[in-house]
Amino acid sequence: MRAALPRRRRSVEGAGLNILLLTSEFAPAMGGIGTYAREIAAAASRLGAEVTVIAPDYARQTDAADRSLPFEVVRFSGGLHSMRDLPRKILLARRSVRRRNYDVVHAADWPFFVPLALSRWRTPARVLMTVHGTEINETQTPLKRLAIRGAGVFGPRTEVVANSRFTEALFRERFAVSPGKISAINLGVSEFWFGGQRTRREIRLAHRLPEDRVVMVTVARITRRKGHHLTLAALAKLPENVRSRITWLVIGPGGEADYVAELRQSAAQLACDIRFLGAQTNEEIRDLYMAADFFCLTGLPDTTGRVEGFGLVYLEAGAAGLPSVASEVGGVPDAVLADETGILVPPSTENISEAIAELASDRGLRAILGAGASIHARALSWEQCAATTYGLAYPDRQTAADRAVGLSA
Repeated sequence: MRAALPRRRRSVEGAGLNILLLTSEFAPAMGGIGTYAREIAAAASRLGAEVTVIAPDYARQTDAADRSLPFEVVRFSGGLHSMRDLPRKILLARRSVRRRNYDVVHAADWPFFVPLALSRWRTPARVLMTVHGTEINETQTPLKRLAIRGAGVFGPRTEVVANSRFTEALFRERFAVSPGKISAINLGVSEFWFGGQRTRREIRLAHRLPEDRVVMVTVARITRRKGHHLTLAALAKLPENVRSRITWLVIGPGGEADYVAELRQSAAQLACDIRFLGAQTNEEIRDLYMAADFFCLTGLPDTTGRVEGFGLVYLEAGAAGLPSVASEVGGVPDAVLADETGILVPPSTENISEAIAELASDRGLRAILGAGASIHARALSWEQCAATTYGLAYPDRQTAADRAVGLSA
């Protein structure tokens, strides 16, 4: 039996801490895990750590974009994860952990859990794995459970980080691990989302949004579990004099083709200004946040086991001063504080309709909840997330961070 190698912690200063981050999602692909990997790596770099990110190349040239980042990116040939990629990822992890004398080796998502577990005896570094929600349920198949047990994924020297209290509780429910092995650390909000260069009036003029319109915005892939159909049905229930004042901006790429087609057809039959804008750049989304009055994303429980582990998009909208209408599912209550930063409701048409009507009709309530949303977003930074995850010194916002919901002691 191998003796456990000692953990090498440097929790006083960031300078000199050497971090290896393994991720199966990264730019130019869009997605929450890719955002997490990029932002936590950049924040750790700003705090003085030396960070190397191992990421797929998606068969694209990314050299110029990678060089603009404040950390090193090493690309491997591949795209979005498939189980067929597991043997190559195992070999990649074995080579990568020995590439330098790392202090921390971090698997940012599930596809690198088994490869990192099989490589942890090749390095004395701290071994971290981040769970985001959905993959906890996805790993309950007999074959994946066997792989987890066989590789000893959550065994000695493995520390697990959850992105919300909900995700932490779900992990504890699915895996029998000691309480000290997992902690919840909320995600952060980039300074980027706290305002751009254009004014609200300029943006509204550019998008032909009259000043007297109440603009509701949704940013999410158009897929059933995100609940666009619930929002649409809720709009249909509104009194005509309320609905006629609302413009709903739907931002995001399409998901299931039949679902998108059905949603568009139903929207076309409703007497309401609904605009499907498709995928937009972050700069365009930020502008539209500045032009909007409130955010709405009404996800629902998914029978396939996919869950909303946190809900970073609510915080990004909150940074622009937008309150949210949100379903009380998964880890969303860590991102949207009920009656402080938005309105949390059960995922039903009636409740969502009432919440939309309340925000659409009450400018004062929007202002109060919007201010709370901005404060909540400001209290959660990527620097705080990186500092807590890696043990880096970060005194600047300690007081604000202590108030942030969901952070483990």
